[in-house]
Amino acid sequence: MRKRAVIILVAIFAIGFLSGLFVPNLFKKGSLSSSSKFLSNYLSLSKAQEEKIESLNKSFYAKVGNIRAQLDQKRAELGDLLEKPHSNKRKIRNKINEIAILQMQLQKETVDYLERIRSILTPEQQKKFLSLIRRRLHPKRQWRRRF
Repeated sequence: MRKRAVIILVAIFAIGFLSGLFVPNLFKKGSLSSSSKFLSNYLSLSKAQEEKIESLNKSFYAKVGNIRAQLDQKRAELGDLLEKPHSNKRKIRNKINEIAILQMQLQKETVDYLERIRSILTPEQQKKFLSLIRRRLHPKRQWRRRF
């Protein structure tokens, strides 16, 4: 049970990290976002692929932005509950559950987004893309060697 909880928490963190990995500057008009430029260069995308991915970005970031705003609100509410001298444990647990549901939605949106990007790519590009994702999920943790 404890091992499963740790795995779930790591997965939540990883998906949250990935969702932030490709976040473009939504207020720029015209050119590709910096994350899209990186992906385009890294994968040698065609113009058609760039356009499709940029379209995916817009819808994904709109959804994710909404979920993140809700997460921020729920976390602030949790902080308020925790500040009270005699906190109601049931209310705190309910708020934690609300946050977990939003994190799960964020994970699902992120995985769906990554699958949509993958469907646009050639098999060779898919390998490079998945390699990039794996490296981001499992960075070398040299600090662990010290302990």
